[in-house]
Order: sequence, then C-alpha cells, then structure tokens
Amino acid sequence: MRAKVYVFLLTVAVLCGAFWWVNKNYDISEFPPKARAEAKDAAKKDEKKEDEPTPVEVETAVTGAIASRIRSTANLRALRDVTLQSQTQGVVTDIAVEEGDAVQAGQLLCRLDDRELKINLELARQRLEQTKVQLESAKILQDKNKTQIEAKKAEVDRNEKALAEGLVSDTDVALLRNQLAELKHDERAQAAAVEENEYRVRELESEIERNEVLVANTRITAPFAGRITERTVQLGQTVGASDNLFRLATFSPLFADIFLSEQDSRRVRPGQQVEVRLDSGETETVIGKIARVSPVVDDATGTVKVTAELRTADTGYRPGAFVRVAIETDVRNETVLIPKRAIVEQDGESFVFVSDGETAKRRSVELGYEDGDAVEVRSGVSAGEKVIVAGQGNLKDGGKTRLVTS
Repeated sequence: MRAKVYVFLLTVAVLCGAFWWVNKNYDISEFPPKARAEAKDAAKKDEKKEDEPTPVEVETAVTGAIASRIRSTANLRALRDVTLQSQTQGVVTDIAVEEGDAVQAGQLLCRLDDRELKINLELARQRLEQTKVQLESAKILQDKNKTQIEAKKAEVDRNEKALAEGLVSDTDVALLRNQLAELKHDERAQAAAVEENEYRVRELESEIERNEVLVANTRITAPFAGRITERTVQLGQTVGASDNLFRLATFSPLFADIFLSEQDSRRVRPGQQVEVRLDSGETETVIGKIARVSPVVDDATGTVKVTAELRTADTGYRPGAFVRVAIETDVRNETVLIPKRAIVEQDGESFVFVSDGETAKRRSVELGYEDGDAVEVRSGVSAGEKVIVAGQGNLKDGGKTRLVTS
C-alpha cells in the first residue's frame, strides 16, 4: 500500500509539472479545439486530485520506558588463553585430547616416554639407601670412638695420679697418652665420614626430587579448566623443553575491550548493563556488565578502554568473535514514545505530522533518547495522539489525509 501511495504521488507531480510547462511555453488557444478541450479536462482533473486527501498511515504515541545506550564494536577475548609447552625432552607416546575438547584442571593432555627417567629415579633411590647404610655405620663407629676416648681419658687420669705417687713409670703414662691421641684422631676421621655421608644423602635426595619432577613433567596436564583451541604436537614426535604443545582457553567469562571517546566514557561505570550480540545476528543478545573502566586516556587515540564481561554457555560466542556492544547508561520511565520513521528532518528542525483522521497538523518536536525503532519525544506530542508514519513526505500543515492500513 505504501508503494502505491508513493507511485500515486509521483504521478500527480509529473502531471502538474507537465501542465505548468505547457501553459508557460504554449498558448492553449493556438491548439485545435479537441486539444484545447483535452488540456482543460486534464487541468480540471489535476485540480481535483490536489483536493483529494493524501493516504497516510498512523501510529499512536505511547507512554513507556526508553534507555540511552552507547554502541560500539569489539572482539571477544578469553579470561585465560595460554600456550602449553613441554618442560622436558622426550618422545610423545600418547595424546589424550583434540582441538575443541573441554578439559578440567589437572586432566591429562598428552604423555612423553618416561622409561629412562624412571630408571634414573630408581638408581638414585638405591644409591640413597646405600649411602644411608654407610652413614649409619659411620655414626656407629663415631659413637664407639667417643666411648673409647672417654674410657682412655679416665685411664690416663688414673695413671697420672699413680705416676705422682711413684706407682707407675713415665713410659706407661706416655703410652696411654699416645693411645688417647690415636683414638681422638680416629674420632675426627669418623666425624668427617659421617658429615660426608650426610652431605651425600642430601645430594641424592635432591637428585631424586629432580628426577621425580622430570617424570611428572612427562605428563602434560591442563593447568585450569577450559577448551583446547589448538594442538601442535603429534604422536611419536620428539619434543624438547619449551616446545609448544597445546593452546588452552577459557570460554566463560569472555571479555570485550571497547574503546570510547573521553566524553562517552564519563557516562560509563562498572556494573552497568551491557548487551552483546554477534555481528552475524544469528544468536540472541547476551546480557553482560561493565567490569572496569581505564583511569587514563590513550594519548595516541584519545579513547578510554572499557572492559565488558559476559558469561554465556552459547558456543557461538567464542574468543576472537566480532560483536556489537550496547552499554545502557540511563533509563527514563513514563515518557512519550513514537516510531522513529515518523520524524521528518528539514533545515535542522525535527517535526512530525499529527492526524485527527481528516487533516494533518505539523508539530515541532524536541527529541530525547533513541532505542531501536523508538524515539523519545520530550515536547510537541502527547501520549495517545496519532502521528503519521507513512505518506508525510508531501504533506503540508492542515493538509487533508485519508487513513489507510498497511
């Protein structure tokens, strides 16, 4: 119907233009009588058409709520997105996951050949047990030497007293003193052996811990729950330390970094609601929130970084996806709303046509927030009035109208 209205109006305009051009450039009286009659009939028809009402469509201004939104675009990123690397060298003997698999923290991703490492670990444990036996033997000998030294000291003391009384000779006392010195020397040697074996025990314990870590590093596990986004390792491949194996990312929550002008950023605060939709428009809008607002302005771009957070189980929302973001900064309730297509812009002025069913009245309007197809009218239109949403292109103030339905 709207298309028919536009075609009708275009036809009227063409006929009026043709009639005006003929009157200006030709004297109708010079035409043959039949032609003059036809021209007069056409003029009368045009005048009659001008008096006909213009077909229009109307909608009722309503009272409702409307929100102010700042719109932007961004790419989604994950909370965590890391590349997992090998911590040791080895041959890949098992791959437990593939790209796209969801994994839990600690879950096995792949395994390296650990046979040689386990042999080294077992040998280190055996050497440790042997060294502990040697340490125990050295401690026993050391304790025995200490006991012998105490006994020999007592014997030397007795003989020195006997020497003072003339009961023993100097030779006997000197011999005992030499024996005591030998025992002390042996005790020092045993103390050194004990210390050496204690050091060796600590060294082997560290070696065992190191081999246990190397064995554990042959099991590549997930450091956190997420989804495998890339696998670069192959079964049978020999990998070295720091070689890339997998890429792991968390899909919830996701973050969108939005860069707003300094003026718009002043209207944004943490906790405000955010609507996020994929650019393809194939999925429903996801509601998120503003997580943080950067306290500085980028001197190169003059923008402020705003981070939005959203939690979604929809697999369509993935890290790297291009999304459209709408940040709700304010809501006005009980305000007058009309369709945006009712607004006519001319010479910097916004106005609408209000219909009473027979005539159209032009009204200048002060507009407020826009949201989708709705626009807020701060003044100029009251709730319940009928605003013309189609056919108002050629209307004049007070022009006749005829209501049609689409």
